[in-house]
Amino acid sequence: MEKDNVDLSCINLQMLRASHRVMKVYEDAYRPFGIKATQFPVLNLINHFNHMTTREIAEQTESERSVLSRKLSVMEKNGWIEVHIDAQTREKIFQLTDLGRQLLNEIKPIRESVQEQLLARLDEHEIQLLMHLCDKLHEY
Repeated sequence: MEKDNVDLSCINLQMLRASHRVMKVYEDAYRPFGIKATQFPVLNLINHFNHMTTREIAEQTESERSVLSRKLSVMEKNGWIEVHIDAQTREKIFQLTDLGRQLLNEIKPIRESVQEQLLARLDEHEIQLLMHLCDKLHEY
């Protein structure tokens, strides 16, 4: 394939390439801990809010509930989260286990290191611009 045939101005392609690269860096860093880069934010959210329903997690992560349900099932099998059923609403409520909290504590310094590594390529203005643009695209 010739390079000239690829439309590098396509925002979809550029976002896909950037997303894959960032996820790969996180995946490589998290691999020794047995957690996926897509699982860490979910654990972190549950920890932050103390407990969450599938609907709440899906809203916060903008994930499809079917994909999220599979992810939560794996996390439960790994012993990182536990599930309770709300007696009134019959919704599943997820909480971190002690093992999940321990994993978060072990990985947070790794996450911070990876983030510093990724952002080191940008100056302060570019970092602020990146965050601003992400927020704007999120509003779309």
